Amino acid sequence: MLESLGFSALEERVYDLLVGRGRLSLAELVAASDVAPELQREALDTLVANGLVRQLSGNDREYVVAPPEQAIEVLISQHMSALQSVRARAAEVAVKARRAVQASDPTQLIEIVSGEGSVRQLFLQAVKSAREEIVTFDRPPYASDHDEAASVQDERFASGGFRIRAVYDRSLLEDPFHVRRILHGLASGEEGRVAAVPLKLAIIDREWAILPLLFAEGETVEAAVIVRRSVLLDSLLALFETVWQQAVEMKATADELATVAASERELREIAHLLAIGMTDVAIANHLRVSERTVRRRIKDLMDELRVDTRYRAGIKAAQRGWL
Repeated sequence: MLESLGFSALEERVYDLLVGRGRLSLAELVAASDVAPELQREALDTLVANGLVRQLSGNDREYVVAPPEQAIEVLISQHMSALQSVRARAAEVAVKARRAVQASDPTQLIEIVSGEGSVRQLFLQAVKSAREEIVTFDRPPYASDHDEAASVQDERFASGGFRIRAVYDRSLLEDPFHVRRILHGLASGEEGRVAAVPLKLAIIDREWAILPLLFAEGETVEAAVIVRRSVLLDSLLALFETVWQQAVEMKATADELATVAASERELREIAHLLAIGMTDVAIANHLRVSERTVRRRIKDLMDELRVDTRYRAGIKAAQRGWL
């Protein structure tokens, strides 16, 4: 336990010995171990200096363990504060390093990562290390396992202060698996929209981007390109923002619709799915009903809104606040 906080193996052994015995003199501690007395004393001095052990008054130099729930919590807080300082310093060093690279060797602004496993680790590390925001164009093929990526993403959302904006390619709405994956992301806190996505892309903290370079048998990403701060990165950011503004917003509507009457809830869900660009087949797959049922519900929607086209149904649904 203490080794995780930077203490030596000997210091942890001495601490554990005191925990087990309750109170020991220096002589008893030395006798209980085959370690040199001077090393035992140094270990005790370190434990005392860090508030984990207390020396009792008297000639016998007896030692006891300080209440662990307090002493160890203080150490953890100190380490967390130190790590925050290191993180801030690392960000400053990274900025200086990038500037130096840009000035001396512009070719370092682009890096190629090859190998399916390496690309997978790169993407997962991007999600774990992002400080503020990741923006993505989402379309097949994929470098990482969907469950693993979702788990990492959920952990980041749970920690707070993190944002993901994703534009999903319309083709994904034809696959029930991807529809469920997208809705899970939305429910976790992701902001999602749908459009015709021009390429796969992930941009992290507006500082660097990942783009696929090679695909292995059309199913997985075999190589990727890292693009750091440059005119190229600025162009990719501009492309994303343009597509984002034009894309159709998706919403995780389950909670929102929970209090709406059943018949209207069904109509509102159909209206939303139509608005984000789902075809009848995609809606049927998503709702796990037949295409005939979907067509009947669309007709019910149009009758309810008193329109004769899907386009006008979308306008009316928006006017009612259903979208």
